[in-house]
Amino acid sequence: MKSNHSVQLDIFENSGFSDAPTMAVELSFVGAIRADGFRHFLILIGMLCFVGMNSGCAATQMQLVRLSGVGYEGLVEIEPVESKSRKRIRRRGRYQIPPAPDEIMSIISQYGLSNSYLADPLHATRELKNLAEDSSASDGLYATAQLARIHAQWAEYSGEAEIAFEMNKVALESSSLYIFDSSVEKQPEASGRDFNVRQIYNKSLEGFLAALVARRDLPGDGSGKIVNLSAGYEIDLEVNGRWSDVNFSELVLSRDFEVGRFENQFRTNGRGWGVPLIAVRNRQLSSDSDEMFYPEKLPIPMTAVFQIQPSGDPAGESSSQLNRSTESNLMRGKLVLFDPLEQTNVAVGQHQFELESDITTPLAFGLIDPFLNKELNATVSLFNPEYAPESYGLFMLEPFDPDKIPVIFVHGFWSSATTWIHMLNELRGDAEVRENFQFWFYSYPTGKPFWESARELRSDLAEMVDSLDPNHESICRDEAVMVGHSMGGLLSLMQTFDSGDEFWKLNSDYPLSGFQGDPKSLSALKDSFYFRKNPSIDRVITIATPFGGSRYSNQATQWFGKKVISGTQQKSVDLEQLIKANQEKWKQGSLVEFTTSIESLNPQNPAIQIFNERVKTSGVNLHNIAGQVEEKSIFSKSKAKFADDDGVVDVEDALSSVAISKKLVPSEHNHVHQHPETIEEVRRLLKVHWEQRQRANGSPPIIPISSEGTVRSKGVQFQFQDEAKSLR
Repeated sequence: MKSNHSVQLDIFENSGFSDAPTMAVELSFVGAIRADGFRHFLILIGMLCFVGMNSGCAATQMQLVRLSGVGYEGLVEIEPVESKSRKRIRRRGRYQIPPAPDEIMSIISQYGLSNSYLADPLHATRELKNLAEDSSASDGLYATAQLARIHAQWAEYSGEAEIAFEMNKVALESSSLYIFDSSVEKQPEASGRDFNVRQIYNKSLEGFLAALVARRDLPGDGSGKIVNLSAGYEIDLEVNGRWSDVNFSELVLSRDFEVGRFENQFRTNGRGWGVPLIAVRNRQLSSDSDEMFYPEKLPIPMTAVFQIQPSGDPAGESSSQLNRSTESNLMRGKLVLFDPLEQTNVAVGQHQFELESDITTPLAFGLIDPFLNKELNATVSLFNPEYAPESYGLFMLEPFDPDKIPVIFVHGFWSSATTWIHMLNELRGDAEVRENFQFWFYSYPTGKPFWESARELRSDLAEMVDSLDPNHESICRDEAVMVGHSMGGLLSLMQTFDSGDEFWKLNSDYPLSGFQGDPKSLSALKDSFYFRKNPSIDRVITIATPFGGSRYSNQATQWFGKKVISGTQQKSVDLEQLIKANQEKWKQGSLVEFTTSIESLNPQNPAIQIFNERVKTSGVNLHNIAGQVEEKSIFSKSKAKFADDDGVVDVEDALSSVAISKKLVPSEHNHVHQHPETIEEVRRLLKVHWEQRQRANGSPPIIPISSEGTVRSKGVQFQFQDEAKSLR
């Protein structure tokens, strides 16, 4: 049985000031660290801080420790706003119903309801609704929608939930009839009302759905019906598009959450129709080929659109006539959920509408758990690779699309797939990128030697594409792009070349066929050191990848790493037996003796040199992005100067001689892949990739380069290649 530990760390900012602040970080590791490794874990934290294996830590000055997985702040901010709303309501107290605009009072007067409205505004609004529906009068419906929404807003601020619900229902019904009912004739001079009607429609639908969520009447289980006769509604629920066969476990309103720390938040903010929702999808127990590649819980952006006209409307009978039945207070209609990532405009009846959308909040909602948001999962998986094996592998956030090019993100050391949330938000917010690419994410325990993780990635990729496209019908799958941060870049590039026998020769002078042992272990050895390139990988973008290894992999860190990372237990019993059974055949210092990723990144490791030689044979389109730490100056207005590293990887080691393009970004190692300049460069390269695909049968396009000429950094000179020339 795995033990639980609560680790309290006091981390100090050593900036040379006596009053440096103290930060307490409490981490709960559930079943992550063995009891006998607890002391070693604390020692490792101190040692890694000392040698500089942290984000933004230079050798000459220790700064606030912000290790991935031990950071004091999350990747994003997300918090419910419901409690704030309730406090605001309590502060405001009861309101008087505000007076109606003069235009609306004039319409009320035309229906002979002026005195009634002054005596009882709510009752008069209901009367006006019935009269307007009977005559299919656009003026009456417009006035009803306006009045009902005014009353609903008053009730919301006054804490009158039942009145707010009823008035939102009336406003929604009247505005929907005004918009969608073909029997309602609108005067040309009334075209200026369209904006107001859209605002009323969206806000009343939002209030109506919020009440359904509070009442637990909004099903996510795909029942297809939202029925509460006592509350006066009977609504068909329909999910449109690629998620039409999905049962959601939860539906919540995006407006109920505030998010932060994103460079941009992609919302239409009132320009479209409908109400943005977050639909939570649980992994299904299904034999579908793509089911295993979804996360355990997947938040999906949805937009709800309500139409008063019921499905199955008899020919020749308008929706208003149907709704005016003996059950005059019963609202019938259809609520349709659309995926704004799949379509931004929809047809409802005879109308084309731009959808209201919010694709950022659902992303943040997926990290509402601090364990994921602060990447504590990355820390746990580093120290215990056997932790939560179901969370490792390739994942996608949308159904496989054979007409979109896969982009595969591979995180780095001491990190997890959630680290890509900022880049994903920006890329999905770009319509051109979103329409042409699909995004996959690889998650793996980062404590293993990088060639072991590369083997597992190779196997997982083969399994995924064979499952999703067994007949190889998708041309796009063979034009995949890999984006790797730090050690993830090594894993990505190891998919792009043939191994030859150089890697194996670091283990033994004997052929593998002459080794005795368990067939499964022999197969794992073969797959690790003998492999073929994946022809589906066409382009690789590396970000702060240590092509020359990392100088922070030294005797001290390797020793401590072996003590606290469960790498000493990573080898199976069968593999240990295989090593012992063939003891005389192994070379001293063979790769099979490596147990941790820290060891494998040693610049003196001959596998690093072989890796770089094999990359030259890959023929893949390679692009490098490297980070540089800004050096602090005592002069506030002095020109910024940058070090020749990102705090972990030297700039020179992060650039390959065979890269088509190279870009320097002013950022430290752990956050360089989240920097706006990095994200913009990845976006640019994806558009280049798509443009080249479109012109594959003609001459290559002239591509603007990201950097040109010579960049100098502390005596290190880098000659950037002209990307346009190299692609001709």
